Amino acid sequence: MPYIMSFVKYPSHLGPKLAKKYLEYIQKFPPDSSLGDLIIPSAVKITDEGIKVLSVSRVKEGKFEEAWKLAIDQRAFFLDVEGYEGSIEVWATIQEALAAVGMKLP
Repeated sequence: MPYIMSFVKYPSHLGPKLAKKYLEYIQKFPPDSSLGDLIIPSAVKITDEGIKVLSVSRVKEGKFEEAWKLAIDQRAFFLDVEGYEGSIEVWATIQEALAAVGMKLP
């Protein structure tokens, strides 16, 4: 059950525009618990470099392909906003990482 982590950043002056777009986004992409657990829906940090947003989902067994496609579609929803940048990463759980070296939790 890997994690899909999304990192986004954009200039502060785009905050109101992206807030409106986010409200459209949550209607188009409501949480889908069949794919996994939304651990961090959206954590927002305001910095002197702009606004940063982090979200984390834990994918259910056998649902990675669907969850990955959804993550890509969700990020693409914002691509028309100039200055919007983001990345999507897959991180292993500790159980998966230990299994990769032939170990497991006690």
